[in-house]
Order: sequence, then C-alpha cells, then structure tokens
Amino acid sequence: MDREVNIDRIRALEEQIKEQEWAIAKLKRARNSLLNISKLPPEVLGNIFRWNVTIKDDFGGLEEMSHNFLLVCYHWFEVAARTPELWSFWGTDLEDWEEEHLSSNVRVPLDLVLYETVHTFGSFSESQRTVLKDRAARDTIRRIHLHIQSYDLSASIMSSLTSPCGGLQTNSLESLILYDESSTPPDVSFLARFRLPRLRHLNLSGCIISSWDHLISQTTLLTTLELFPDRMSSRPTILQLLSMLASNPHLRGLTVNEHAIPDDDGDRPHHQVPLHHLEKLRLDGNVEQVFGLLSRLEYPENMGKLSLSLSHCAATDVSQTIGPYLRDHIRRRSKTSNELGLFVSCLGSMVVFHAGEVAELYLSTPQSKRMSSFVHITIGFDQILPVEQEKATLDLIAHTPQEEIAYFRACRTLAAVEDLRVQMPNLKTLDLCTVPLYTTFPEPDFQAGSGVQENFPPSLQHLFLERLVVNGYDWIPLTAFLLRRASSGNRLDSLRVDGPCHMCFGLAEKIRGVVQRFDIDQGCLESWCPFGTCL
Repeated sequence: MDREVNIDRIRALEEQIKEQEWAIAKLKRARNSLLNISKLPPEVLGNIFRWNVTIKDDFGGLEEMSHNFLLVCYHWFEVAARTPELWSFWGTDLEDWEEEHLSSNVRVPLDLVLYETVHTFGSFSESQRTVLKDRAARDTIRRIHLHIQSYDLSASIMSSLTSPCGGLQTNSLESLILYDESSTPPDVSFLARFRLPRLRHLNLSGCIISSWDHLISQTTLLTTLELFPDRMSSRPTILQLLSMLASNPHLRGLTVNEHAIPDDDGDRPHHQVPLHHLEKLRLDGNVEQVFGLLSRLEYPENMGKLSLSLSHCAATDVSQTIGPYLRDHIRRRSKTSNELGLFVSCLGSMVVFHAGEVAELYLSTPQSKRMSSFVHITIGFDQILPVEQEKATLDLIAHTPQEEIAYFRACRTLAAVEDLRVQMPNLKTLDLCTVPLYTTFPEPDFQAGSGVQENFPPSLQHLFLERLVVNGYDWIPLTAFLLRRASSGNRLDSLRVDGPCHMCFGLAEKIRGVVQRFDIDQGCLESWCPFGTCL
C-alpha cells in the first residue's frame, strides 16, 4: 500500500517538473523573441511603428493607444523619435491642427485630414495658412482628405493649397478626397492643370467641375475613382469620361453619379474601355445614362460588386433593359458555387434587389449592408401603381437563374413569395421580414379534403421570420405548415422567430416537437394566449 502511495507521489512530482520545464521554455522563447526584435535595424523597426500609426480610413484619426510602443523601452522610444514618418498626422479637427502644425517636421509627407461637422468649432488661423502654403510649395503633402461644411473654411484651405505664389506641387500626393457640404460648393476645375503621377485615390463629392477638359488625364495609377459632383456642375461628354477611364486602366473601384454620367451619344462610334482590374462598380442615374455607360465598359466577369441606382424608371424598363442585363451579368460571373442568394424589398416607390453567393451571406441576420453581394439594384419608379411594382419585383426574380437560388429574403413585399415552389425549386433558406402570416402560409382548405397546395419547395430547410405580422394571435397557418412538413417526413431543420409577435409558451413547445431546431426571441414569448387561438 505504501509502495503504491509512493508511486503516485513520484508521478505527481514528475508532472510538476514537466510543467515547470514547459514554463521555463516558454519564458526563454519570449526572451529570445525580445532579443531578436531588439536586433532589428532601426529603419525596419521604425517602419513597423509607422504601420501602427497609419490612419485606417478616409477620415478616421489614430487608433486609441496607437503610440504605446513608445513606453516599451528607451531603445524603442529613441528609434521612434528618429522616425519622422510617425509624426506626419495633425489630427482630424482644427484644434488638433493648431496644436500640431507648428511643431511638425516640414520635410515629412503630411496626412492632411479634416472632418468638420456642425458641432466642430475652431478657426483657420493665419499661421496655419502659412504652413499649408509652405507644405504645398515643398511638395510634402501625401494625403488631402477634407470633409467640410463651412464655405469660409473650405475657401481658406483651398486657397492656401493653391496659392498663386508657388502653389500646390503634386508629385507626392497619393490620395485626394474632397467632400464638401457647404452652401457654396467649390470649383475644383483647377485640378486639370496639375500632374498627379502618384495619385491612387480620388474622390470629389459635392464639388463643381466647370471644365472637364484634361481633368485627371495626367493620372495613370488611380485604383479608386469616385465622382459625385454638385448638381450645378457641368456634365462631361462621353468621350471625356471614357478618356479619363482609359488613362487609368488599373482601376479597382469606380463610382459615378448622375451629375458625372453623360448622356449616351448614339451617333458616335461605339467602343469599349477595358477595365480588367475593376472589383467594384457603382453607377447612379436614370436608365439611359447608366446602361449607356455600362455598354462602353469592359470589366472582368469575376468583378466583386455591381451597384446600380436607377431613377425615374418605368415598368417596361425592368422587363426590357434591367432584367435582361441582370440575367446576363449573373450568368457571366465566376462561380465559386452554384448557389445564389437574393434579397428583395419594396420601400415606397422603390424596389431594392440584392444578389450574392450564399457563402457570403449572414443567414441569421442577412441585412443588406452585411452582404458581400455582387449585384445591388435600387429601382426608383416614377408614379407607378403598387400592382405594377409587384409585377416588376417578379420580373426581376424571373431574370435570375432560378435553379441556382438557394437563399431568399423578402422584406415588405407580397408578390415575391406567391409560389416559391415554381420560382425557386432548389430553395434551402427562406428569410421573411414584415410579411403577413396569412399571405405567406395560406390556411388549408379542409373542406376540399386534400388541404392546400404547398407554396414552398421540398428542399426548404431553414426558415427565418422577422417582425412577422400576426393578426389576433392566430398562428394556425404556420403550425399547419409545420405539421404538414413533419407528417410528410420532411420537417424543417431550423426555424427562428424574431421581433414582437406574441407567441405563448404552449405553442412554442408544440413547434419544438415538429422542427429540429427552434429559436425565438424571448421578447416574443407570452405566458398564456389571451385569445385561446394558439393551440
């Protein structure tokens, strides 16, 4: 017995020794890693620090505790102090500018970012104007990102950057974003006289462009181009816009609104501009403008996102123009799978239509902003009746590869869920938002003997119901549907109910017996049914 006890103690001691050896080895690895980092050349370590303090979006500031590496050791602090690129950011408001601009190194490329809102207070001082003029003349500005709501501030900054004495030198400029919301939009046609050899990002929003001649024709490296000129801006000709795109063949993102899309000139010879690197395309305008420009662009079949916002549409535009183009675009996509997801929503006089790969969708909460979709079409109808609007919705669905649709979400539209068995024979997941229960799940006709014809395909596995409209606590249409599926040996894999719909505990337990997994928002549950209609 004593021998067995001693053996157990020896084994316990061996385990403790192993744990201690493992801890010691871990400490040695940590020490060696620190020693290896200390042996990095200062320029390499400084470059690592620079990536840590680089602004991550267009108008965002430095992340919290971004400079904490200064506190690690004296060596790191010394390297950072000798790396001027770490101190090239003033901040995002005028108060930060006032504190930083006087002490900054004028030889370091500057990230000039200003995000002005109605709650932003501050003035643009004469000393700041002087510094900006000097920066512009020295060509030490890397980014200019201005979001401005005050005309006086906008005019002061732009006049400082484009001063006749020296003026803006643009060889170092990599990103230019002007987002102007002032009462008097600035005219940025002066950009046409600058050469922008390193510019990769250009976004002009809310500005006036009085002359499109040679605008951005001096650029060749643009990867993103966004043109949202003010409505008072002159519109380019189709040749001017196409020449801008042709001079930047490496574009990955292109966004153009109705004030920059020219009317299609049908009399001129038709030619296409190749944009083989394009990943994202967004066009806003009327049907003639958008599809006239689309016919001039040659983009890859595996382009990630296509977004079209169409205004003043007629019902015939869906069947004659939009629908056929949609079918052709989806058919030409580079397929990672044969399953397609759809989102259809009717909002007032608009139909919103999304399409994307099922693998890219958040099935539990598939809001449109969370989709990684390759098609997003918003159709604004002009004085169209609701009946025609529902017909247009069905036309859109009819122009998609119906056998590929495995996921479908409908929001506030009735026509889209009339007969999914025929429209989407391979549907696996159905997500409904703000749709009446009786319209979606018709009540069986018991007098007919055979019940109701099933609207949903037998492949349906998952059902999500969000803010379902239930009248008088009457859940019979849904429970009858679930019972029919269970009795046929094809019960649902999962059912989820969200939003205020008032389901009693008894009905919830009954549903759990006919679906494999049932999830419900706890705010929907009631302890008892007031009308006695649930069970």
